[in-house]
Amino acid sequence: MKTSTFLFEVITPCFCGGAEPEKQAEIRAPSIRGHLRWWFRTLGGFKSLAARGMTIRDQESLIFGTTAGNEGRAGRLMLRVVPPQPNSKTANANDLGAGMNTPLGYALFPLRPFGQSDGRRGKISESARFRVSVLWGGQPQHWESICALLAIWGHLGSLGFRGRRGFGALRLMEPFVSLPDALKHFASPGGVQVLKLTNANATNWRSTSAALVGWYRSWRHHGQMNRTWVWNDVQQRSKGGWWKPVAPPQKDQNRAQPGFKYARRDHNEGLDVQGTRAPNPDPDQAQGTPGQTFRPALGLPIIQFFSSLGDSNGPLPRPRATVNWDWDFDTVANKGKGRFASPVLLRPYRDATGTWHALVIFVDAHRWPEGKQVFLNGQPRSVSLDLYNTMKRDQHLTPFP
Repeated sequence: MKTSTFLFEVITPCFCGGAEPEKQAEIRAPSIRGHLRWWFRTLGGFKSLAARGMTIRDQESLIFGTTAGNEGRAGRLMLRVVPPQPNSKTANANDLGAGMNTPLGYALFPLRPFGQSDGRRGKISESARFRVSVLWGGQPQHWESICALLAIWGHLGSLGFRGRRGFGALRLMEPFVSLPDALKHFASPGGVQVLKLTNANATNWRSTSAALVGWYRSWRHHGQMNRTWVWNDVQQRSKGGWWKPVAPPQKDQNRAQPGFKYARRDHNEGLDVQGTRAPNPDPDQAQGTPGQTFRPALGLPIIQFFSSLGDSNGPLPRPRATVNWDWDFDTVANKGKGRFASPVLLRPYRDATGTWHALVIFVDAHRWPEGKQVFLNGQPRSVSLDLYNTMKRDQHLTPFP
């Protein structure tokens, strides 16, 4: 049996819920195990086990265990979070200075106070450290690969809520294994492409996260072109706010974003589902062709709101016309179902020298399946990978390390 204790540092606020996520954050071994399993699959399993003719399914059963067949089998990898747990306190978006119209606010929108909810969840603060005891009951020659898996998670992984958007990011402290050395142990390291945002003002967790989210939003967000909803911070919990006209310079700035024309096509498809067809030809020159969509490849479900359509006499002082974008559609229940996790991970990274880097990880192993359609209020539409692939070619992204 091989054993070691790994030391990790939380480098961005971590909302990792335990039994009561609204009150207490907790680092749990089953959660870590799930993350390790995901990275193991993503990178195609261990090169050392593949050389013995083992499929990735057989490798996974050996390492993590299985319940398939008539009898379950325990895995050879055992994990334990070494006490004590890092300190926890509750926080919401406002507590982190993540206002409505800020990049961090865009990433933490589920944690904004709204209605009767204060949006708070248990949080472990940045700079907290924790230890994980790792025991390997398999053959000793595969121990280095197990250590490489823990290192991959420490370099590229995260913990908790909004982990794909920069929160709960980790730093491997000891024993240290470099990212290139760790990747060498896997059969398909090309399953992920790690790129660095070169124009980021990366000096701490906040500036690094804001740069990453701002970059991501420039590709994904349509931007309201005529008016935008402004929350009254004092009255958020009672749904207070007002409509504010969008100034011409802001409209021009929205149109100048690299993903605007792709998002504009999705906007027009949503209008079409509402029964109000967008102008044709579109004065904003949307990318693609009618019936084609782009943003579903960055994650589902999506709820699309139209401020100019719908009934404004409801409980909110704004129209509620919506389009629901779903992975699949249940025709019997007449509702969407399923989720698609974004293959684009935003990862603040702090290297061994303490230098910050803004990393964008494209998980090609889990990108949108070719030919798979998306459903807009039950109506199928095609999904193009052009937006996803164009993001990867952004001139501000370079290979890392």
